[in-house]
Amino acid sequence: MSIVKRIFARRKVHREMILRHTSLAVILLLWPLRAFAQAPARVGILVPDLGRAQSQAIKGLTEELKRLGYVNRKNLVLETRNVKGNRAALQPAATELIGHKLRLIFTTGTSATRAAAMATLDTPIVFVHPGDPVAAGLLKGAKDRAANLTGVAAYAGETTETRLALFKEILPGLRKIIVFFDANNGASRDNFRQAESAAKQLALEVDARAIKSADELRTTIANLHAEGGAAIFQVADELLEGEADFLFESARAKKIPTMFNEESWAINGALAAYGPNYFEMGRKAAGLAAKIIRGERAAALAVERATKFDLTLNYRTSNFIGVRFSAELLKKADKIIR
Repeated sequence: MSIVKRIFARRKVHREMILRHTSLAVILLLWPLRAFAQAPARVGILVPDLGRAQSQAIKGLTEELKRLGYVNRKNLVLETRNVKGNRAALQPAATELIGHKLRLIFTTGTSATRAAAMATLDTPIVFVHPGDPVAAGLLKGAKDRAANLTGVAAYAGETTETRLALFKEILPGLRKIIVFFDANNGASRDNFRQAESAAKQLALEVDARAIKSADELRTTIANLHAEGGAAIFQVADELLEGEADFLFESARAKKIPTMFNEESWAINGALAAYGPNYFEMGRKAAGLAAKIIRGERAAALAVERATKFDLTLNYRTSNFIGVRFSAELLKKADKIIR
C-alpha cells in the first residue's frame, strides 16, 4: 500500500473513532433529559370534599388529560387529597402534597386554592372557581399573573340576573325574593348586592336576611312562612350552603320555591339551579395543566372563563310544592331531576 493510501486509511479510522466517541458523549448527555421526559407527570388534586361539583371537575380534568395523551398510572400519577369538609385540614394536606415533587396541583374553590397558594410559591396551581378569583382574593386584579396560579373561573355573579330571570320564568307570579347572606362575610355581602341590583332590574322586591351564625340562620328559616309570590333566591355564601339540607327540608315542608346556583343543589332538593358546568370547567383546566406539564409557565397562562352553564330542574320538588314547569321550560332545561 502506498504512503498516500495509508495516510487516507488512518484518517478514515480516526474520523470513525471521533464519530463513535462523539455519539457516545451525546447519548450520555441526553440520557438524563430523556429519562426526565419519560418520567410520569405527578399531579396533585386538593378538594375540600368530593361533592358533585368537585367530582365532575376532576372527571373533566382526567378525561381531557387522557385525550391529550396523559394516562393515569402510565405517564401520569395523580395524588388526591380530600379533607371531607374539614377546611382546617386543607393547609396541612396542601403542604404534604407539595412534598411529592408535583408538576402542578389542581384545586377546586376558594379555600383549597388559597391553602395551596399558601403552601407554595413555586409549584404551579391550576384551579376551577365558581366565582371571581379576584373578588375571592386569589388574584390581585383582572390582569394579574400570579407567578404560579392560573385556572378556570365561572364569574357566577355575572349570571345573577340571568338566574333571576329564569326564576321568574319558572314562577310567573314571583314578586319577592328572600335572600340569606352572612353579614360578617364581605364576599357574601357583595353577592347579595348583585342579587339586589338584578332584582331591581326585574322589578322584584328583596327581603334581605343578614345572618351571623348557623344557629341564627336555622331559627330564621324555621320562622319563615309561605307567602304568595315569594321565594328563596340563594347567593353564594358558605354559611348558608353549610345549612342547605336544613333549608331544603324546611322550604319543602312550607312549600317555598328555591333557586340555587349549582346543579348539585337541585339534586339535593332545590326547585331549580343555574350554574357552571363543572365537567367542562375541568376539561378547560386540563388544557392549562397539559401546557404546564409540557414546560409552559403558569404565569404566562391567562385565567380562562367557563363557557357552559346549565339549568337544572327538580321535578320531584316541583310536584311536592305544587309548582308546574311549562313545556317550554322543560325543553330549555339541561337536566331534569325526576
